[in-house]
Order: sequence, then C-alpha cells, then structure tokens
Amino acid sequence: MAALQASGAISFQNIEEHYNPGSNLPSRGLSEFYLGGSLVRANASNNSSTNMSAGVPASGTISLNDFYGKERAFKKTFSDGNTNQSADTIFGDDFEVDYPKQLVISSGHTIGATSTSNAALTIESNGVGSITITNDGNIHGAGGAAGAAGGNALEVAGSVAVALVNNGTIKAGGGGGGTGGTGGNGVYTANATFSSVTDVGGGAFGNYNTPQNNMPSWMNSIYTGGGDLDGQGVVGDRRWRGINGQYARYGVGSSTQFRVNHGGGAGDSINGNCANRGPMYISAVTNTTGVYTVSAAISSQYGSGYGTPTISVSTSTSSAGTSVSNSGTANITASTTTYFTTYGTASNNKDYYYNSLSFSVSGTCLAIQSGTSGGAGGVGQGYNQSATAGSSASSASNNAGAGGAGGAGGAFGASGSTGSTGSNGSGSSVSFPSSAPTNGSSGSAGGASGKSIQGNSNVTRTGSGTLTGDVA
Repeated sequence: MAALQASGAISFQNIEEHYNPGSNLPSRGLSEFYLGGSLVRANASNNSSTNMSAGVPASGTISLNDFYGKERAFKKTFSDGNTNQSADTIFGDDFEVDYPKQLVISSGHTIGATSTSNAALTIESNGVGSITITNDGNIHGAGGAAGAAGGNALEVAGSVAVALVNNGTIKAGGGGGGTGGTGGNGVYTANATFSSVTDVGGGAFGNYNTPQNNMPSWMNSIYTGGGDLDGQGVVGDRRWRGINGQYARYGVGSSTQFRVNHGGGAGDSINGNCANRGPMYISAVTNTTGVYTVSAAISSQYGSGYGTPTISVSTSTSSAGTSVSNSGTANITASTTTYFTTYGTASNNKDYYYNSLSFSVSGTCLAIQSGTSGGAGGVGQGYNQSATAGSSASSASNNAGAGGAGGAGGAFGASGSTGSTGSNGSGSSVSFPSSAPTNGSSGSAGGASGKSIQGNSNVTRTGSGTLTGDVA
C-alpha cells in the first residue's frame, strides 16, 4: 500500500482506510490514531527498522496534517556492506505482529552473504503480516569452498508470504571446484640400509667357548635328532665370526662369516657362509618396506645329501615365515626385527654338518611409492569473491602418478567443475605391502550452486530484474 498523500486535500477517511484497511466500522476519532496504539504501531524496543509513521503524535493535539506522507509500515533500507541479513533480527518482536514490513535494496547497492551457512537475506518462518522486498540493487549468495555447494541469495523459510519486486539482480553463490584425484602408486627399486645385524645362533662376535647353538624353535620339527649347530661330533667345535666385518676371535676360522656390505648407492646387502657347519641364524632390521631377493646355496663339491638349500624369512622365532628354496623373494617390513635362517632340508645323519653353506639378502628391494594427492578445487563466485581455478598437484617421483588438478569454482549460479583424474603409477607388479602399481583415482565432483531463491513457492514475484541460479 502506498503512503498517504504528501500534500493537498486529506480526509479522515483517507487515514482510516490506510491504517484500518477493510474496516466497516463507523468513523473513529483522530485520537484512536495516536502513534503507539493498535492502529499506528510504535517500534518494539528491538525493532531497528524505520517507522514510516514517525512524526504522528503519540498524545495531545493531533490533526489531519500530521499524516501527510505517512505510511503504515516498518521499513528497512539496506546499504552496501550489509551482510547475512535476518528479517527476524531487523524487526525484532514486531516481526510476529500483523503489520506491514518492507525491505529495500536501492539501486547501486549490494547485500551479500559471507558464508554458505547463511543467505544474504533470510525471511524466517515466524513472520506475520505482509512482507515486501523491493530490490533495485543486488542480492548475492556466498561462493562455495573447494568441493562445497554455493550459498543462497534470498531464503524464505516456512510458509510466510513474501511479495518480491525485483528490478535488480539476485545471484546464487557458485559451487566450489572438486578436488583432483590422487595419483596411482608406483613401484621402484629402493636402496635399503640394514642395521642391528645380530648372530642369533652363535652369540655376538663369537667368544672363547663353543657357540650357543641357538636355533629358532620351529626348526625342532625339522631336526629331531638333536644335532649340534656347530657340527660337533663330526668336526671340531666351531666358534662364530663377528658381524659387520668384525675380525674373528681366537680359534675362529675365517671360513665362517656374516657381513653387511655397504653398497653406497646400491644399498646394503647381507651375506654369510660357513664351511662344514650350519645352519646360520641371524636377525636384522631394514629401513625400507619392500620385496627383497634372498638366496641360499650348499656346495656339492664333496658329496651330496645335504638337502635343498633354503632360507627362511620370518618376524617370529616360532614360525618359519616365508621359506625360499635356492633363490626367490620375501616380503620384509621396515623397522621390524626379521630373522633369516639358512639350512638344508635334509641333514643326512650328519647333524648340521654341511660342506659349504651360504646365503645372501639383497641390498635393494621393490618398494611402493605413493602417488601425490590431487590439487585443491577453486572457490565459487559469490559476494565479494571471484571464482578461482583449481590448483595443480605436486609432482610425483619413483614411478608414482601425480595427482590431478583441482576443478575450477563455478560462476554465480553455476556448479564447480570436477577435479581431474590422477595419473597412473608404473613399475614392476608387486603385492606387498599392497598391490601396485595402481591407477590414479577420479577427481571429486564440484559443489552445486546455491539457490537464487530458496522457498520460491512462498514468493510472489514482479519486476524486470534477473535471477542467476535455480530456485527451489
């Protein structure tokens, strides 16, 4: 309803029809139209809008002239920089009173949302009475973060009725771009370093007495005759040579040795041999998880019957773990004590006597390199925020695939783009500690745009303005 005339003839009937529309009651006295009464309401204490009847006397002398240009309404006119506006907050307790309320965005002015959790302008469901929005400027929702939906521009909750006169623009926030896919895992040849190499079977560095004759408990089921580790009863007692290149102690022949070979760029390797005695039982720790080549050998120069040369790789003294005949591969986990036991599968009644027994553990392994993560998606366009492109992923190494680039953020009213698929990994095929190489993963979808009007069924629209983005 338009305001009362600003000049010229004005009648009591004009005033009554304006402030008490549709009334069939007899004419009232002007005293019933004091400001603060039931017909010409005063602002509640928490109503920050402008009372369009301000200036009408609240008591005392009152005349028809006091009503020139007055209007039965509470009115809020927004300025640039007003954000996350709430009708309930603006009108306070009067929001739930049947009295006209007006919200105005003037030409050249923009109100917006600073977060997708808020609309630029929200009309809550507890509103009562006519609510009119006149937009001659701009209402902008917030842009979505990477992968997230954009925000709403105008949101009308519940079933409250709103008359929208839109001669400006109402724009939903654009969705954020999706994250790029992770690159596939690659397989490469890693250089390992061994540490804590220990002669479990004979004791550290040998000593002045015979060896301890230790062996892992699982070997009891293989060698049931109670033979000695040092070949006692067949040849003279054996003392064990030291670890990591230590010289043998007195009485220990140079034919028995365990060594770590520091290969520099080729990594460390472990090897050992013993003549006429065995088995060999050592432990070590590596810094690299991967698939290693291990081997065992028995010389048949002086006869046969020593059995198939075998090396057991296990993390337990009570389990044989992986047993490899002659040469093969074993899965070894970094930072875990691993036991290597080298023996023949038949003792030929010679206790643990072998002609020449040797083993080796490679200083390189096939290890898995994880692909790099995908790039982050760009942000969507929104209030005081431009849409941005997605970022690239960091480069990959060791045959791993690089992550895909993030998707671009959407413009006002548009969804964000899907992130790119990560590149595939390459290299030899392994199944430890997981299967590799693998393909890169797909990028994630971009976020949807917000709504230009959420709760559109409660809105009656007029005007020549535009909406950017869907309504719901």
